[in-house]
Amino acid sequence: MVALKILASSFHITIISAYSSPTQNVYTTLQEIQEIISSLPEEKIIIGADLNGHNTLWGYRSNDNRGKDILDFILVNNLNIINKPDALPTFQRNNSVGWTDLTLCSQ
Repeated sequence: MVALKILASSFHITIISAYSSPTQNVYTTLQEIQEIISSLPEEKIIIGADLNGHNTLWGYRSNDNRGKDILDFILVNNLNIINKPDALPTFQRNNSVGWTDLTLCSQ
């Protein structure tokens, strides 16, 4: 995980990049992101993350438990999903395609 704070003359924005392996518990990564968000109240945030969770809101045909956990995190933190469900997949290998990469932002 990497977080970068940009200080502009009229606002501050933090960009967070995160990865959660499919074999790792996604809660660990979500908790780390949560700690950053909590330490920056009222600040604009953009998150780019490969969390390996399936949800129809970011292109998959079905939801999995990881995707549900990620969606709960998004809702609790009042984040917007920038991904479009009809976008090209961000992952393609052999017969497997997916949208594991998520881009989120604060209000």
